[in-house]
Amino acid sequence: MLKFFISVAFAAYSLHPLHISVCDVEYDSQNKSLEIIQRVFLDDLETEIRLDLKQPELDITQPDNGLTLDQMLKAYLFKRLSFTVNEKIMSYNYLGHEIEGEAILCYVEIEKVKKLKSLKVANSILLDVFDDQVNIVHVEVNNNIRSMKLTPDNRSEQFQYE
Repeated sequence: MLKFFISVAFAAYSLHPLHISVCDVEYDSQNKSLEIIQRVFLDDLETEIRLDLKQPELDITQPDNGLTLDQMLKAYLFKRLSFTVNEKIMSYNYLGHEIEGEAILCYVEIEKVKKLKSLKVANSILLDVFDDQVNIVHVEVNNNIRSMKLTPDNRSEQFQYE
């Protein structure tokens, strides 16, 4: 149900400025992996990438700075999004992106997660740009969904499983 309300919030963006991102994490017990989709408003993301790269005129969808959008997204996510699985900081694979309306969806995966005992998510996407930024993280394990609300004052949370 919460996912529905977040989707409506994304759709209503043009009516009311909103600073929110949504990260969906799903544990795939068959493939022993975490499949992750990070959704963020494209214009807000562009604002922060422009600041990070000190390129105020940058159009991230058509960059002319020698980098591709995927290269910029990968570097950005690695700085702003991290996962600790079973007390171990995990590296993840950036798989790509797609643009969906006003949002950009970034796909990443963490492989070789045999058993999920704990998951800590640190998500500082846009938290340094917008004081009212909220990063919602939904974690689905065995068809059970739990959610976190990350803000400038609370940039990470951890769930225990078993």
